[in-house]
Amino acid sequence: MSRDLAARGASIALVAAVVGFLVGLLSDGPGVREVAAFALTAGLGAAVGYFAFWRPSRAVRTVVEAAERIAEGELAQQVPDEPGPAGELTRAFNVMAGRVATLFETVAFEHARLEAVFDASSDPMVALSADTSIRFLNPAATSLFGVRMAEAIGRPLIEVARDYELEALAQRAAAEGRGQVAVVSFGPGRVPLRAAALPIREGGDWAVLLILTDLTEVQRLDQVRRDFVANVSHELRTPLASIRAMVETLADGVEPDETPAFYERILRQVDRLTTLVNELLDLSRIESGAIQLKPEPVHVGQLLAEAAGLLQARAQAGDVTVVVEGADMEVEADRSALLRIATNLLDNAVKWSPPGGRVWVEARDEGDLVAIFVRDEGPGIPEHDQPRVFERFFKSDAARASAGVGLGLAIVKHLVRAHGGTATVASKPGEGATFTVRLPKRFIGRRRLA
Repeated sequence: MSRDLAARGASIALVAAVVGFLVGLLSDGPGVREVAAFALTAGLGAAVGYFAFWRPSRAVRTVVEAAERIAEGELAQQVPDEPGPAGELTRAFNVMAGRVATLFETVAFEHARLEAVFDASSDPMVALSADTSIRFLNPAATSLFGVRMAEAIGRPLIEVARDYELEALAQRAAAEGRGQVAVVSFGPGRVPLRAAALPIREGGDWAVLLILTDLTEVQRLDQVRRDFVANVSHELRTPLASIRAMVETLADGVEPDETPAFYERILRQVDRLTTLVNELLDLSRIESGAIQLKPEPVHVGQLLAEAAGLLQARAQAGDVTVVVEGADMEVEADRSALLRIATNLLDNAVKWSPPGGRVWVEARDEGDLVAIFVRDEGPGIPEHDQPRVFERFFKSDAARASAGVGLGLAIVKHLVRAHGGTATVASKPGEGATFTVRLPKRFIGRRRLA
């Protein structure tokens, strides 16, 4: 490049010398000295032209090579300053190269930040072009659609999501230029999703951002709320209706010898209401952190034997045998809370055991943990009900006619969590149920529940 430009300079000088010689020839005619002078002048002119163009040609060549490297992605390109007029070119190029590098660095930072925001979101997010082709999607979206990112980029949304409602929602947002929101049932499992398609103004080939929110947990909590209202209403209505009926009967007049029986039945219903209110208050205090835990060394075997003794009368009334097994060991826990955990589990097991059945309660050493197992021979718990047995007021269809308000296992769950432990259930219909509580031997919970 530099030699080519210098050669052009020499050619220009040589042409100028030839023109001068021709002018002289036409005017006077050449002599020997004139020819020699012409040859010398032409040679000097060519040499001067060559070297005069050498430096700027070298600067041009350096700039061109640096520009080619920038085009290939090597952004940090600078060229050495040249003296004279060529220096203006190299300095201007260096300023331009610096600005290009800064611009690309800024774009890279913005892209990294945007990608971090997308990846951190637990909600599936998909960036679409105006024709609803996928331009970008986060890991949550790849998991929902069951594809890899490389397979999804560039493909139409309908091919990846296979959902016409999502496709139509994105098309409307792109065509109308305003946000679209709908609740759709997605996939074979009919997962409820809140789909929001938002147009992206001046986003280049990103025309629409599709955000999907899983409503499964929201619907589950709504079901819990409905069950709570239904169960509380039932538990309050039944004893109140019984009390009202018996009071009205007494007001109408009964035989004197029947009066004590009515009073006894009213008292039982009042006790039932009192139990409900007390358990509600206890659960509320546990959840709000109003109960103070006082951890101390507790002999687990002795505590389980004590809990079995408290349930002995009820077990005998139902012809159920409670068997305490396992070696004794110590755990650092609040003794009253641990006793309540054991009695609630045993009470639940005895209630569901058939006449002549057995309930086993066992403590095992699991290294840093103490495991307490309570197993019964009852009808078992359906698989679809097992995730909900520790919810407040939850009662399965089979349990709705039984005594109890559905708070005992909820209290167990919260007290166990407060000790830093876990509570689980395993059951097969017709084969009983096993409730397992695991507590750390060293207290790691909260002394004040929160």
